Amino acid sequence: MLRVLLSKPFNIIAFNLTWLACVVGRDDYLWLAAPAVLVYVILLVRHKVIELNKLLPLIAIGIGIDVLLTALGIFRFEAGQFDTGGLLIPAWLMVLWVAFSTTLFLSLQMIGRYKMLAALCGALVIPFNYAIGERLGAVSFGDAYALALLSMSAIWIIALPLFYMIAEGKLVRINVTT
Repeated sequence: MLRVLLSKPFNIIAFNLTWLACVVGRDDYLWLAAPAVLVYVILLVRHKVIELNKLLPLIAIGIGIDVLLTALGIFRFEAGQFDTGGLLIPAWLMVLWVAFSTTLFLSLQMIGRYKMLAALCGALVIPFNYAIGERLGAVSFGDAYALALLSMSAIWIIALPLFYMIAEGKLVRINVTT
């Protein structure tokens, strides 16, 4: 059973379920998504599948990018019951960043082997996911829809390959004792 929970197939299933809970359910399912993701991350770190000192920078940078895009007016979020108190992005999106960051070590790790593929996925797939989130009402884009997508593409064509380099321990690494 433990081997299944630590596997790449389980990771992609867990991420997609988290994505649904966070993007479709948002605040309504945060009570379920947040503890599940926390327990999953603890399990991955405890069994040395993921190093916390590589995971934390990914989460922080991902959240930081979304905070920046929100501060610039590219993203707009409705205030929810779990308002983050002025941090500009909702708590469910932070939980989603934690879950997504685990995929860089597991189910989506193969993309990181090819930095050009990671750049292409960053330019196309990440904006596409946000566009789906926009259609589902999780986020709204600023005045210019096309500009929002182009801005995300410009950021993520560079950021996603860098995320993989961080996951590999080649760029940012913080010291955390576990």
